[in-house]
Amino acid sequence: MNIPSSRNPAVATSRNPFVATSLNPNVATSLNPNVATSKNPFVATSLNPQVATSHNPRVASSLNYRVATSINPSVATSLNPRVATSKNPNVVSNIDGLYIWGLNLGQVGFTVRANDRVQLIFDVNAEFTGLLISVRDDFLNEYDLDNEWVGYWIHARENTWLRYSLQNTWTGFTT
Repeated sequence: MNIPSSRNPAVATSRNPFVATSLNPNVATSLNPNVATSKNPFVATSLNPQVATSHNPRVASSLNYRVATSINPSVATSLNPRVATSKNPNVVSNIDGLYIWGLNLGQVGFTVRANDRVQLIFDVNAEFTGLLISVRDDFLNEYDLDNEWVGYWIHARENTWLRYSLQNTWTGFTT
């Protein structure tokens, strides 16, 4: 992916949670769902799509990309980075979406905003791999292509989100 240096955590250390510790949930415990239980979907059940079904794509069909074709990149080609190359970081060097990183600072993928509640997740090869559904301004739930809940994201600041597994393990971040 062609990532601008200002959004590359290996270059822009203010975006690197291992340097900018205010972005690191092991230091900034307000970002750690094991400490800040208001950000833990297993404690704050309003964040949990198995309890609060209004943000569960298996129940709310407007959030299900298989039903709502306006959020399906196979149908709505303006959301498909293989067609709409302005959304593809393999073609352009700056996208409107988020760049996704692993904790080893390796590139994992990127997002494309579908609407106010839904962002689509693509891998580094621009393959559609899942979606994010906004629960509140600082919390997103992540789903795979089977609409299974697989994780969640906590907002740290600006375009930095911390990615967590359903085991409350920090797995990545965005720039």
